[in-house]
Amino acid sequence: METWWGWALALAVSLAASASASATGREVFRGRLDGAGEVVMELQVTAPGRYRGRYFYPAHGVDIPLAGSLDALAEPRLLAARDDAPPQWASQSDDADIRIDNPAATWNGRIVDGHYRGQWRDMDSGRRRAFDLRRVARYDPQALAPDASEAVTLAIVQGASSGVSSQADIAMASAPYEFLKFDGRPMRADDEVVLGPVGFRMVVDPRTKFAYPRLTRHPDPRILASTNRLLEQRHWHMSLEALACRSTAYTFDGSAAGSLGDFDSESITVAFLSTALLSVIESGSTYCGGAHPNNHYEPYTLDLVRGGYLDFNRILDAYVEGEHGYPTESAPLVAFIEGARNHSAYRDPPLGNRGVAQDDGDDLDCTTVWPQYLALHFAAPDRLVFAVSGVGHAMGVCLGPHMAVPFADLRPLLRAGAASYLVPAAGPPVPVPVR
Repeated sequence: METWWGWALALAVSLAASASASATGREVFRGRLDGAGEVVMELQVTAPGRYRGRYFYPAHGVDIPLAGSLDALAEPRLLAARDDAPPQWASQSDDADIRIDNPAATWNGRIVDGHYRGQWRDMDSGRRRAFDLRRVARYDPQALAPDASEAVTLAIVQGASSGVSSQADIAMASAPYEFLKFDGRPMRADDEVVLGPVGFRMVVDPRTKFAYPRLTRHPDPRILASTNRLLEQRHWHMSLEALACRSTAYTFDGSAAGSLGDFDSESITVAFLSTALLSVIESGSTYCGGAHPNNHYEPYTLDLVRGGYLDFNRILDAYVEGEHGYPTESAPLVAFIEGARNHSAYRDPPLGNRGVAQDDGDDLDCTTVWPQYLALHFAAPDRLVFAVSGVGHAMGVCLGPHMAVPFADLRPLLRAGAASYLVPAAGPPVPVPVR
């Protein structure tokens, strides 16, 4: 009796562990749907014999939801083709067992030897197409989920998001479904811009339409490769958000549903490029539902000497460790800003006026939000820019640069070794047409 009980208990524990694993683990399949081309599909067990998932055609990159059993896996109709409100299942958690009523099509098959094979059926015309999808990956999405604060921010500001943390690497080993959405996809390349020994060009994913830079020339091939990997990852993450908004055509009925969320109007510019530094600015106003648009001005600078993102403390006495270990502006930097922001030469018209007119007729001095909402980046010709970034929606008018200081005037802040970074940009830019 004790032996039987021990075996039963072990079996129960094993089944519970298996159920838990299946509830979080996902499988990714890749193959062809006859007459439609290549597809990539992701499936997750939600209950015995029940699955929930999504798939996309690489040419479009838009997720189409799935739910049901393997022999009747349903995909919904576009919301515009429905007469009712957004389906209730659209707001349920990813691991919830859902049912899609009145589907547009069903996948009817089974998984044998790592292949999901069967027939896809259009529910209106009755037309059938054979499919054969091979399992190419298994992974646990919990390792990729954004932390709570990021998830809440995305829900409030953007309404819909990719669900993949901006800190997560989009790679076959860690995010295979998303990786296959971009790996090997053709890009449209703009003319190369050459600045002496360095150069860049903007590239466009035709599915998301906005241009993002890639480094084309640098004296160190290792820096060239590592920098382009970072630029590619940022491009992919932004594209994921745009395509996630496009996918809301199946789930939401808001004004932005089914659009690219205005990511196709995003402005990405190379503000500064030398052999040592690359400053890029992401700015615009994106919206895919939620309380308000995501108005933003988000600069970042890459270190072309050591690789990776620039630690400004390698150049300036800029940051110290603050509360909870987060960096905060140093006292010398704050003092420098206080002394410089009333200097008219640093507040020239191209950077905007010091004051922003308000409804009551008074001017709002946007620099008063510094240092809390301070962002640094470099800009030609050889200046350090002090910008406002990250302010709330009500202060969005202040986003952007408000002060620019020439390299020569930064002496009170400079650290030893700063000269290796403050290399003048080699200009003027020379465009080289794409061949």
